[in-house]
Formats: sequence, C-alpha cells, structure tokens
Amino acid sequence: MRRSSLARGSFFHSVAQERQSSRKLADGFVLRLESKAVRLQVCDGRTIRVMVSLRPTLSFRPSLVVNKTWMPTRWQLRDHDGEVVVSTDRMSARLDLRTGTVAFSDAGNRSIVQEHPTSAHEMVPATVAGEQTYHVTQRFLLSSDEGIYGLGQFEHGVMNYRNHNVTLIQNNRHIVLPFIVSSRAYGIYWDNYSHTEFHGGPDGMSFWSEVADGIDYYLISGSNIDDVIAGYRNATGGTPMFPKWAFGYWQSKERYENQHELLDVAREYRQRKIPIDNVVQDWMYWGSLGWNAMAFDPARYPDPKGMIDSLHQIYNIHVMVSIWPQVDSSTAVHRELQAGGHLFPTEIWNGGKTYDAYSNDARRIYWDHLNKGLYSLGVDAWWVDATEPDWKWCDSLLEEKAGIVRNGITALGSSSRYLNTYALMATGGIYENQRKTNPDRRVVMLTRSAFAGQQRNSAAVWSGDISSTWQTFRNQIAAGVNFSMAGIPYWNSDIGGFLPKEYGGEYPKGPRDPSYRELYVRWFQFGAFCPIFRAHGTDFPHEVWRFGEPGSWAYDALVKFIHLRYRLLPYIYSVAWMVTKDHSTIMRGLPMDFPHDPRARTIGDEYLFGPAILVAPVTTQMYYPKNPPVVIPSNHLRTPDDQPGLIGEYFKGMRFEERAHAQRDTAIRFDWTERGAPGVGKEKFSVKWKGRLLASGTGTYEIEAASDDGVNLFIDNRQIMDEMYPAGRQRNIGEIALEGKKWYDVTFEYYQERERAEVELTWRTPSMITGYKPRSETGTARVYLPESSAWYDFWTGERLAGGKEVEREAPIEIMPLYVRAGSIIPFGPTVQYATEKHADPIELRVYRGANGRFTFYEDENDGYRYEQGIFATIQFRWNEVKQTLTIGRRRGSFPGMLKARTFSVVAVRAGRGIGADPDPRPDRVVRYNGEQVTISLDAK
Repeated sequence: MRRSSLARGSFFHSVAQERQSSRKLADGFVLRLESKAVRLQVCDGRTIRVMVSLRPTLSFRPSLVVNKTWMPTRWQLRDHDGEVVVSTDRMSARLDLRTGTVAFSDAGNRSIVQEHPTSAHEMVPATVAGEQTYHVTQRFLLSSDEGIYGLGQFEHGVMNYRNHNVTLIQNNRHIVLPFIVSSRAYGIYWDNYSHTEFHGGPDGMSFWSEVADGIDYYLISGSNIDDVIAGYRNATGGTPMFPKWAFGYWQSKERYENQHELLDVAREYRQRKIPIDNVVQDWMYWGSLGWNAMAFDPARYPDPKGMIDSLHQIYNIHVMVSIWPQVDSSTAVHRELQAGGHLFPTEIWNGGKTYDAYSNDARRIYWDHLNKGLYSLGVDAWWVDATEPDWKWCDSLLEEKAGIVRNGITALGSSSRYLNTYALMATGGIYENQRKTNPDRRVVMLTRSAFAGQQRNSAAVWSGDISSTWQTFRNQIAAGVNFSMAGIPYWNSDIGGFLPKEYGGEYPKGPRDPSYRELYVRWFQFGAFCPIFRAHGTDFPHEVWRFGEPGSWAYDALVKFIHLRYRLLPYIYSVAWMVTKDHSTIMRGLPMDFPHDPRARTIGDEYLFGPAILVAPVTTQMYYPKNPPVVIPSNHLRTPDDQPGLIGEYFKGMRFEERAHAQRDTAIRFDWTERGAPGVGKEKFSVKWKGRLLASGTGTYEIEAASDDGVNLFIDNRQIMDEMYPAGRQRNIGEIALEGKKWYDVTFEYYQERERAEVELTWRTPSMITGYKPRSETGTARVYLPESSAWYDFWTGERLAGGKEVEREAPIEIMPLYVRAGSIIPFGPTVQYATEKHADPIELRVYRGANGRFTFYEDENDGYRYEQGIFATIQFRWNEVKQTLTIGRRRGSFPGMLKARTFSVVAVRAGRGIGADPDPRPDRVVRYNGEQVTISLDAK
C-alpha cells in the first residue's frame, strides 16, 4: 500500500462499472457513486463519522446530540486496490471505491467491525408526516465472539443483544439510547431520532430508521469499553458532578399529601437515626391550582417556604419536587406558553397540553415559572416526570408513537423526525436555565426518559412504573447495566417496584405481606448499590418503619444497607468524580472489565459498582414463598335458585346503567379483551354477580380480585373491597373472618372502561394461610467470579480465585458482594446525612493480591467551582511485590478542606476489614497532613 498522490480537490475514475468521483477534504474524504454519496469525517483520533446519502450534496441537519466542535486532527489518506484508507494514530477506515462500504481497523490493523459488503446501505424515499424523507437501513457484520450492549433500558432482561431485536421508541419503562458498545472495544452512535429498529442477528446487526436525510453514524474505537464511552461523551457532552447529598438515601412515595406529612417523615428518620438526604414530593401538590401549576396548594401546604426551610435547617434534608411537561389551561404557565404558540395541540390524559421543549423561548418561559413558583422557595431538585412525552398509559410502543406524533410540528420539525428526543430537550432547558439563575448550586434532576447526550444535563433516570415481581426485579439489573453502558451513568429503579398490586404486581397487601417484604429487602440491597439510591412506590407507604420495627428482620436489613451506603460515600463520591473527569461508569457490566471472559459477556444479574465491588443481587425468593390464591370453586358458590356459581348481570355503561344480559357463571375468571363480554362488548360495561359463598372452615380468608379495571366486593352487606376506579390491571385483596360450613350473601361488582377486559375472583382459605410458613434453612446464592487474580468476599474476607462460580449462604441481611484483588476502598465514618461532617477517620481497606490504585476526591460538596480546579485529590497505591501502601501527596485544595486527617488501614483477610462496620483493630493508623506516606502491610 502506498501514500495517495491525490491532492485535495482532485478527482479520479474507478475501474468499477459504476461511475464515481471522489474528493479529499480537510477532515476526511467524499466518494460519489451513481447510486449514492459516502463521506468519511475524521472527528478525532478515535472517532470517524460515516454519512451516506442519495443526495450528492450530503447535506445533514445539525445534530441535537453531538455538540462537540471538532478540532483539526492528524490523519492520512492512502489508496490501494480499489480502496481508500483514512487513518489516524488510533484507527483506520477502509472505503471500498466500488461499493461505498466501509471497514474499520485499529492501529494494529486488527479488524474492529465492517459494514455488510453487499447490502450495507439502504435508503428508500418516503413521505412521513408530510415530509419528503427516507427510510434508511445500515447493516454491519459482527465477529462470532463479540457481545453487543447498550441501546438504552428495556424490560426483557437481555444483557447481550446478539440475536435480539429492539424497537427504539420511547415509552414508560422503555428508554432509547441509540448507542451500542462491543466487547471488541468499539462503539457506534446511530445519529437518528425517529422510530428505529435494531436487529441483532447471529452474524451481524442493523439499524433501520423511519425518518432520515441519509445514513449518519459515528464509529468510536478504544482500547477498552471505558475508552469507547469516553469517546462517546467527548462527542456528546460530559457528565456534571451531582452534589454530594445526591448520593445519599432518597425517600419517596406516591404521594405525600400535605406539609405536615412531609415534615413528619423527616422528623421520624432523624428520631430513628436512620440516615437520609432527600425527600421527594410527588405530583398533585398543586391541588386545585391546576395540573403542574408550579405552586403548592395553600390549603395543604400553607407555608411551603417555611416547610422547605425546616427540612434544610432543622433536619438537614433536601427536597425534590415533581414537575411535568404538561400544563393545565387554568395555570399561568399555560397561558404564557399558549400565547407564544408553544403548546402542542393534543390534550393528554391529565387534561393538560405538552409544551414545545424544542423552542428556546418555551424552555425559558417554563423555567421562569418554575423559578418563581418553586425554585425561589428553596427546592433542591426536580423530578421531571413523563418526558417521553407521556400522553396515556401505553403497553404498545406503536400506540405510544402515534400519540407523540399527534403533537405535530415542533419548533425544529416534525414529531416523527424528533420522536425520541423530547427528554433531552426538556432536561436541557432546565439545566441551562438553572445554571444561569444560580451557578452556586448543582442541578439535580430525575426523569423517566432519556436520549443520547442527556448525561450533560445533570439528569439521572429511573426505570419507570414497573410492577412488583421477582421477574421484574431480576430484569432491572440488565436494564440498568445496559443503560449505563449506553453512556449515561446515573440510573435507578423504584425499589420494590412502583406497582405492588397493579399491572402485574403480585402483592395487594404490600408491606403487610412477608413475601413482599422479602422482595423489598432484596431490591433495597440492590438499590444501595445503584448510582442513585431511592425508594418509591404507590398504594402503600415505603418508609423504612413500614416494613417492621427495630429487631425485625426486614427493618434491620434495610437500616444495615443504608448505613453501608453512607460508609461508602468517600468511595462513591470519588467514583462520581471519575465519571466527570475521566468519563468513567459507576454501574459496570462485566464485559467492561472482563471482555475476554466468554461467560462474563452474557451475565446480566451481576455487575461492578465502581472499579472494585462486584454486586450479585439475590433475585429469587428464599424465605417467604407465596402460596398463590385459587379461583373460588363452583361448589362454594350458589345462585339465588341454588345452582352452582353466581348470577351475573351484564350492563352497558360503567355504572350499571342499562341491563343487557344475565347468565349463571360457575366461577369468576374471564378475559373478554378479544371477544367482548356477552351482550355488552369490550369496553364501557359493568357486571354485578350475586349469590352465596360457602366458607370451608372457620378463620380469616383472603379474597383477592385480579381485574382491569375496578371492583367492589360485599359479603353479608359488609364491603371488603372498594376499588371501583380506573386503574388498569390490578390485584386487590380483602380480609374477612368467616365461620366454617356457613353460607354468606355475596355481591361482586366489576366495571371495564377500555382496552383489556379481565376479571378473576380467588381466595386463600384459612388452611392455605396457616400453611404459609417461612423456610427456616438459610438459602444460598451462586455467583460467578470473573477471571481475575483473586476476589474477596466482602462479608467474610475469604479470598477466592476468579474464573469460577461459587456458592455462598445468603441470609436475608446479606447480599453477595465481592471485591477485586488490588482494590483500595475508602470507608467513611457513620453519619446521618452526606455532609454531616468531614470523612474522618477514613478506613482504608486494602485487598491484596495485585497492584492497585485509587484516587480519593473531595470538594465543596456543591457548586461548580470544581470546574475551575477547586477540589483536592489523594492517590492511594498498593505495591503487591513490596506489600506497601503509598498515600500520595494531596493535590489541590478548597475552602473548608480538612488539612490533617487519620487513615485507619486494614489489610483485608478472613475476619478482618469485613462487612459494614469499621474494623476495631486496624493494622496501621496514619496521621496524614498532606505529604506522601508509604507504609508496609505485612499482615498475614
């Protein structure tokens, strides 16, 4: 191969039959064939952009996501045997002059990935939302041994997307980030915002998008996945630091009803000495002021500023408030947005309209009202809900898409073109405007949707309105890990599931059910090792004391993991700095650190929390197995004329308006979604069953109704269920004491509004309930330890070899945790909130077996002066050969910095430096004043 003699601006003809021309540009190369034009743009040494178009001008709109201004980069152009090679010092792209396809290699000429040689590009002219556009497809070939990760957050529990297809449309519980990373250390950012389909096949993968000017993607090469994600964030924006308090515990529920309740929760946490940093005020606090009025209802929150001041000054607790992109017509913000033409036309389920976050003016108006009504009161953080943008509960992605598309034309273009990007724009408006308003407080947001680049907006993401089941919990792990590997580092889920009894939730009794308490504890343990640690859910309160009192297994386990989270804050905050400074990732899929371990490529229920700690949540029920209810049998039901079953009267209308049909039903177990109920159809009907119920034995019965939508249940004129409201698929339970062998009058009412039409009436008899006993033996968990020099059991200090599966006991208060040999973890003192006191003394746990290092980071805990270098770091280094620990010279400073501190150093081993509590007998105690210190650790 030789250096090309092509000068910039020169043209040549190919030997291929298809006529072509080409041109060298300052930042790359353009090839024009009769069928298409292909451009390679050298963005930097590890990033090459590929653009393909049917239009010879190759004109593409400015990217919403890639906000990097690329600086000139050294690169070379060579041609040989019908190819042009564009190369940097880190990678190369070979462009086939006959077909216009591209293959990528690293600096050592090792193949990274290549476009399909015969069907790489497909562009079909189309009209979408009145716009002349293209449906585009891009196909790649993959190596047989590589794993594909990222794409966003999805519910199916898949870790490796080889042989899996994913529809990329935003929805509640479904988050789109069109960025993939490979175990072969490259990434592809697909720069398209419309409805996209990812297809992962046995030998390749492809992207299809509905609306495009052409094919547009960025190939990012790296030495490892961390390097690839760093390249992605370099292109799309870095991640600002959250304030330190944001890494503490957040308490939330749906919802706190008034000022008194919110303050009571804060008071109770402080009285119980359970650490907490944030309470969350969910929706409806605006009362009669109108949806998302950005103001507190004065009837229930008579002094919101005083309330927030009390949270800050008395309890040292921050407050996050729910806000929405939809605004009601009665609100001032609606009127101003409407006057400016900044509201989408579609009225959604809550009666509001969604503001056009693609408009700079609309984002400013939205912030001005937010600032005046809430931020000026001292609100610390924003829960930016429903940023898909939501328009109703949709199980169908295509239905969700149809609702968003009905918004019509945004300030930038059609909703079809910008389908998946609303959250990026909405969070960007809040971030930019809050920073202008107050540069001394870091922006904190939590939102339900995201798009590529959103990490730059200080917006953490939660996984949406998920149901309370063990399967859901299990799937959340892969969901969070893949989301993090797609480049956005701050993720969490509703601990315990948002929906205990609706939409598939299996726990209508909530915390009163020990089976649910077991699920909640296991989920809580996982939550303590997520980037954001937050409890939330509906139907029942979720404060720690709702699950027991001190001395009870659930309460003690929850408090234990809160304390562990707070002891780990020096480690967590330092890892957060690595995210900001080095573009690192907190929640790390195993392929990030063990790409050459074949088994690690497919494991979706383990991950690393920062560089050191392997987390293996317990995702199977061990101690309180739940006996499922059974359908009440016909021999326990009698109609008024003494036939088995109940008489069902079927009415048109949802409140028994027009009787249309009657029949005897031997049991209540129906799904009328497809065929409709007899005489009344599929929607807007109601049914009333009457008869008698025979109790099989004396005792307490749990009668459970699974339905979509609402139900009432009366036994001997006593109402034991009052759930006649639209709620989708739900489970409700009523408890009643009955006398055995006795008949009771029963009336069961059901109504259906729309969509699914299901109802089932079941029970647990006293014998079933008394047979519901916890298992006494301790359960065990199996954990795969990836190939590494060694691992340490966090709870025992036992040292184990990597590359194998281990089995350990998993009592309810223990989640398996393992630490990589060579790790150095700083633990802080016990505190009640993140900034209660300086992290002193620090317990340094050294996990020997390999060389290691860790950089401890501190700053002012809030504000943006860290961007000007106002922070301090101390590097710890472990030398395995010499068995020495070096505590490096402190670099940097900040006002209020602790200048002298104590390090209690423990060489972890069996029984030493273990668990959540400090080791009472450290191996060495170092009085540190900022200068380098080296100590020997010869502990056996």
